[in-house]
This record gives sequence, C-alpha cells and structure tokens, in this order.
Amino acid sequence: MADGTSETKSSNQMWGGRFASGPDAIMEEINASIGFDKKLYAQDIRGSKAHAEMLAHQGIISADDKEKIVHGLDTILSEIEAGTFAFSRKLEDIHMNVEARLATLIGPAAGRLHTARSRNDQVALDFRLWVKEELQKAEKILTGLPGASLARGEGHAEPVMPGSPHLQPAQPVPFGHHCRA
Repeated sequence: MADGTSETKSSNQMWGGRFASGPDAIMEEINASIGFDKKLYAQDIRGSKAHAEMLAHQGIISADDKEKIVHGLDTILSEIEAGTFAFSRKLEDIHMNVEARLATLIGPAAGRLHTARSRNDQVALDFRLWVKEELQKAEKILTGLPGASLARGEGHAEPVMPGSPHLQPAQPVPFGHHCRA
C-alpha cells in the first residue's frame, strides 16, 4: 500500500492485527533484543526442532510439515554459522528472525511451529539451554584447574615467597607449596 501499512506488517507480523502501523523508531530501539539474543540461535533452533518433533508425534502437524520445518531450520542454522543470515532489528529478536526466514523458506508450514508454544516459552527454553551449556564449559575448565595447579607446583621448590597462615606474614615457603596447597 502507499501508506506503508502492508510493508510494516510484512516486515514485522508481530505488530499486525489491531495496529494500523508498526511501532515508532524509539519503541523499536527499546524493544529490539536481537543484538544480544542472536547468541541464542543454536538453542532456539534446537528447541524449535524438538517442538516440531513433538507436534508431529502428537499428530498436531503432519509428518510432511515436520520434515519441512526441520529442513528449513537446518538451512537457517547453516546460514547463521556461515555468516550469511541477515539479522533484522525490525524483527526484534532471534525468534522472529528465525520464524520470518523459515516462512520464506517453507511457506505456510512455518506458522504451524508456534502451535502450543509462546515466545515466552522460547525465551525460557533458549536461556536455560544456553546457561546449561555455559556451565558445562565452566565445569570442564574448572575440573582441570587443580591438575594445572599441581603441575605448576612441580619443580618450583626454589622460588620462595612468604607464607601467610591466618593472614599473618610467617616463614618463607616455596612457590610450589602454594601451588600444591
């Protein structure tokens, strides 16, 4: 349309329905989280694939729609990892960006992915998966710390530093002793 209404609705369907136009630029600036949550792309896609599997298993969507959705999500994952995916601030977040691209790739079947799931559900799942993965990485690093400290202490009997039992300066202690303590 000449007034830009259809363009606004097509670029951000979330603001369709009762609204005659999209949000003001200031609202887009405040509301857009894509700069942060695009880091959640892998978790969002993994959650969407699992959701599509569940919908098909329950007979809510057809096996054909599930295959289209999963294939489309795999394509999007490849695009993001290759750096060719175009993130849009107008689409606000990772969920809307993925959903819009999925609709372009597979058509109406993409809309069925939101059956029985809200964006808030997606946010909670994505964030939980991301935190779990980051904690696993930290655990792996921290698990190696005692061994690294022990290894550092080996062979360092000569360098001496002050020992501080109960936070009081005391006798000289080898650096290796501190590492192995």
